[in-house]
Amino acid sequence: MKKKNLSWLLVVLISGINLQAQQLVPVTKEEQRYMLEKIEASSAKMNTLVCDFEQTKALSLLDEKMISKGKMFYRQDRCLRWEYLSPYTYTFILNDKKILMQTGKSRNVVDVKSNKLFQEAVKIMMGSVNGKGLMDTKNFRATYYWGEKAWTIILIPLQKEMKQIFSLIELTLDVEDYTVDKIKMEEPNGDATLIRLWNKQFNLKIDDEKFAVD
Repeated sequence: MKKKNLSWLLVVLISGINLQAQQLVPVTKEEQRYMLEKIEASSAKMNTLVCDFEQTKALSLLDEKMISKGKMFYRQDRCLRWEYLSPYTYTFILNDKKILMQTGKSRNVVDVKSNKLFQEAVKIMMGSVNGKGLMDTKNFRATYYWGEKAWTIILIPLQKEMKQIFSLIELTLDVEDYTVDKIKMEEPNGDATLIRLWNKQFNLKIDDEKFAVD
């Protein structure tokens, strides 16, 4: 898969944030351990997640922002469905080691093993949803901040391939359930994508057909 398609895929799927109008305070090592423990405990209890999302794409060369909306389904056994409903329809499904990308009658199934960068992309996507990506010290340098209403974690890519796609990824987590509310992704060319998650419902039963690839 071409690099530009991988870049688009990551922007579409990694579930982000905005530096809110709250004062951010860097945490101590002890506070960082506390945050990670809370996030890990929350992730362990989250078998499934269903939520709505809104994605705002800001291009450095254009004043107009592109806004799209849809629904996300996550299941702990490496299953993720990212479904755009407005202003266009597009469905991305990750089912363990296979990915389906579908627009209308056009279907494309890809084996995750076919590309190393693709494998890293999947790790980041899943890690952003379940919080485990925050422990990924191999691919990112993380900085943690307290906020009055949310926690903010800034991830700086360390690997060459990731640096070519993103300059930073910013995560905002809800201090009540310790899950991601927003993801903000900045690219080296100045473009930025903000994804907001809401109406989060945990541990609902999700039918297997939602993650069907073949």
